[in-house]
Amino acid sequence: MMPFKSLQRNLRINILAAFSVLLLLSFVLVGAAFNLAINQYIQSSAIAMLNDARALHYNALDTPSHSAENTFLRLMGNQRLFRTNLRFFLMDEDFTPHNPDAADSAYNIAAVLDHSGIILPEISNMRLRAHDNTYYISVATAPGELDGYTIFYVDVSDLQRFTRSINMLLLSFAGIIWFAAVIVTDFLAVSLAKPLHNLRDFAGRIGQGDFTPNPTSFTNEEFEALNQSLNHTSKQLAKYDNDQKTFFQNVSHELRTPLMTIESYAEGIKYGIMDPAKASQTIIEASERLSGMVGDILYISRIDNITAPALEATDINKLIQERINLQLPLAESKALAITFKSSAEPIIINCAASYMGRAIDNLISNAIRFAKSIITVECNHVDNQVVIHIKDDGPGFEPEALPYVFERFYKGKNGLSGIGLSVVRSIVEQHKGIAIAENDENGAKLTINIPL
Repeated sequence: MMPFKSLQRNLRINILAAFSVLLLLSFVLVGAAFNLAINQYIQSSAIAMLNDARALHYNALDTPSHSAENTFLRLMGNQRLFRTNLRFFLMDEDFTPHNPDAADSAYNIAAVLDHSGIILPEISNMRLRAHDNTYYISVATAPGELDGYTIFYVDVSDLQRFTRSINMLLLSFAGIIWFAAVIVTDFLAVSLAKPLHNLRDFAGRIGQGDFTPNPTSFTNEEFEALNQSLNHTSKQLAKYDNDQKTFFQNVSHELRTPLMTIESYAEGIKYGIMDPAKASQTIIEASERLSGMVGDILYISRIDNITAPALEATDINKLIQERINLQLPLAESKALAITFKSSAEPIIINCAASYMGRAIDNLISNAIRFAKSIITVECNHVDNQVVIHIKDDGPGFEPEALPYVFERFYKGKNGLSGIGLSVVRSIVEQHKGIAIAENDENGAKLTINIPL
């Protein structure tokens, strides 16, 4: 059996792995969505500012009265239209900035453009990396007499650094959440493993033959339902085990009695101390009894497997009369009379004739066993049912035994195991009927009701 700690560790690993993967996917998706959105915002904002700057630049160039200096002044004067990180500078064909106030970023951009081999007039809203800074740039024709270009650029480095800070913050939150999830998941794994361990041990005890109910109750509905199911199974197995032991004890006693009779009378014949004819008759009767008991035991072993007996239309009156005729010699040998009362017309039912005949045989045999002088068999059609009564004038059933006479392994005070009656109930229930035992004013009365 697997140790509890091993079970607990495996459960933790499974739950932690599943939860960690789920959290990882969640954070990756959230992080990817955030970065995609912020980068898209930075790019679209930068491009919009560059497009506005280029448009204003070319509008200024279309005014002949304005010199290059006036054009720059107009551009600088309209700087308020853009974010403060929008800049521009003039650059000649040799990639040299000409603005007297050109910032270091202008020289960095010019140096990268000089080494990139890019054709400047074709640059429109390009992303450029220069000295750990990121820019969006756009190139336009320089104003006035300068033979060169106007470079508009937007420095997004601060925004990207802010984005990285947000990503680090998200990563920190992810670590904290994962750590908390590990603690919660570990607690959940332990809370699941303990009842599973308890139920596993309980099932193991049942497998080893210990049917003691599990006294533990669980707050979880599913675990409690499983616990109740196992308790019910344990109770049923305990009853079955006890019935089996009782059955074998009773059967061994019942089999021993005719065997001892056969052995004793056979020895009497051998040593000439008994009349051979009488002793032989006794041996035959004991053998018949033993054969009947063995037949009942074998029948019990397979009766539960009869799930769908082949049914055929049968005249139940005729079937009962046939079984009486077979039992009549035994009854007459004991000075017993058997009377059969039924309607003159056939009563047709759908049944497995061989099984139903076996049930009637056992009922009549039981009556012969206890009757003093007469056995009465009745068959009637009542409310879409066939009702069969077998009565005898014997001592009847003990009142405390009445609820148990059809139990498969019940043994009454008279020491008889009643195997035959348990076979009767099994056959009748297979035909959707019921079997009833009671006492009337004359003795025992056994009744079976079979739906037509």
